[in-house]
Amino acid sequence: MFRFVRGCTVVLLAASVASAQVKTDPFYSKAATSVWDRLWVGENTRPVVVVSPDGRSRATAAYTESDDDENVDVVLSGAVGMWKVNIGLGVGAELLWSPDSKALFITTSDGVRNGPYRLYVIDRFEGELEKRELTDLIVHRFGHPVKCQAPEDPNIAGIAWVPGSHRLWVAAEIVHHSICDSYGTFRAYEVDPQKMAIVRSLNQIEAKRILGGELGPELADAPDKCILRPSACYLPWNHPDLHLHQ
Repeated sequence: MFRFVRGCTVVLLAASVASAQVKTDPFYSKAATSVWDRLWVGENTRPVVVVSPDGRSRATAAYTESDDDENVDVVLSGAVGMWKVNIGLGVGAELLWSPDSKALFITTSDGVRNGPYRLYVIDRFEGELEKRELTDLIVHRFGHPVKCQAPEDPNIAGIAWVPGSHRLWVAAEIVHHSICDSYGTFRAYEVDPQKMAIVRSLNQIEAKRILGGELGPELADAPDKCILRPSACYLPWNHPDLHLHQ
């Protein structure tokens, strides 16, 4: 039953990006490659190759299906080294190499197109290629800053690499559906994956000012009124005792 539900999700999502008018814009990171949208061609799949900036390495994403599971595998090759990474179902997956071609991050979901998203970084840690997940680090810092119908963790997504380093900017987004107040808003964090530490934090207004050219449409279009006046984005069912007027 579980596999059937997941299989239906894949088919429905695939159908939404079928045929000639495939949407290939990344969701969270303007510079990333939208892997998921390129994987599907109608109801079929094909490998997606993302070449590193120096042209010497490749990340090849392919959808695989077995009797009891469905996954997207990313195979690294070339100067970065040979390695295979399983990123789960891979819904909405997008990938961005670091400018020096030695690391990459992958944002992906095992749910549906609006989440929940998690974030992996692949880099050399103590000399060995390794996949590190940054999701829990950011979820712990972001917490649950608004009222929701039910507890819900934020979407965690990569935005961009910090120039001249292997640090990166990461977004924590209140999932974009009407369960939580201020849904679709976000906060940005500068993260050092080597130390698994948060270096800096920006609210949404600051992030748009500093990182505006790096933001994908999901973040660039986040409603600023919710930051400037949070009560403007209260949901009536979360505040039954208040008389809300938008």
